[in-house]
Amino acid sequence: MLPALTIISEDPGYTQLRPVNHLLGIVQHIVASQQNTRIVLPGKGEIAILPGRREYYANVLDTVEFCCAPAAMFEVTVFDTTALQYVSGSGKNIRDLLWQAAFHVSHGRLIEGCSKYDVVKFRHWPNLTRLPVTPNAARICALLTRHPTTIMLVHRMLGIDKEEVCQIYSAAYSAGIADTLSRACFEASTTDNPPEPVKEQGLFRSLFAKISRL
Repeated sequence: MLPALTIISEDPGYTQLRPVNHLLGIVQHIVASQQNTRIVLPGKGEIAILPGRREYYANVLDTVEFCCAPAAMFEVTVFDTTALQYVSGSGKNIRDLLWQAAFHVSHGRLIEGCSKYDVVKFRHWPNLTRLPVTPNAARICALLTRHPTTIMLVHRMLGIDKEEVCQIYSAAYSAGIADTLSRACFEASTTDNPPEPVKEQGLFRSLFAKISRL
């Protein structure tokens, strides 16, 4: 049996996403435990996760509703290999489930522990044809697969809402696609637009022409 997750009370004004309070935290917990597990949301469907295979099987009525439901509403049970014969359908990559779980519950928030001043690089292109995305997801991915860039700089360079960038970063980070290379020294600033270091200003100038073609 999986150890119980500790649900953390969330302040409505809290600006970061706490995975433990949602499906995302349950899936992360299952992956870490490496136990075959079934997640049921009564009346809404279920997901079977096979961490050893890096696969999941979903029978869900509404994916958005399923991903956004509070963690306390789910029934989570471990099953052994003898029950695998009852898992039907085609397995999908568990990274896709992690992306979906983070994307749908983000609402423009970053995953707890991430910062809008993180210098981020994507390891590879996510398969955007089978994942939920924002209107500018391809442009964000194009930039972050080519150049390590801070989240706030992506927002300014591409001229899109920072909430959209945060949503894609949260999904990619949860799916294991995004690497956080470093964190800018002004992370603790209380303003939304702190002065940019000289190094970042130089990066902005050097990339501007390239980004205009994305």
